[in-house]
Amino acid sequence: MIVTDPDTMRRFAAAIDAAPSVVSRSLGRFGVAAAHLPGERIEGIRRTDDGRWEVHVVMAFDSTVSLVEVDVLRAAQSVGIMEPVDLFVEDIAERTGELTPGVDRLTTPQDGTAP
Repeated sequence: MIVTDPDTMRRFAAAIDAAPSVVSRSLGRFGVAAAHLPGERIEGIRRTDDGRWEVHVVMAFDSTVSLVEVDVLRAAQSVGIMEPVDLFVEDIAERTGELTPGVDRLTTPQDGTAP
């Protein structure tokens, strides 16, 4: 079993929640995509037995899967996750905010790291 720091899980969830292309995290098709911590469940994120991360999200209807991928990978990098991340777009929905016009999130960051 892979053990992950609970704080990393919480920070990763918060970073995904802040992604403009993501409406929400999802429990997945069968309702089991979650990290179970003592007294807490973080929905939409889980570690697999081989160390990969699974992220299950509801995508904004005016976004693209490519933008969701970039946002989720940047969220992972922002909290120091270096293992592979498998993204599952479980649904598409409207969201309350708009994507910032003129912002190209598909380009490589200034520091040269991959999104």
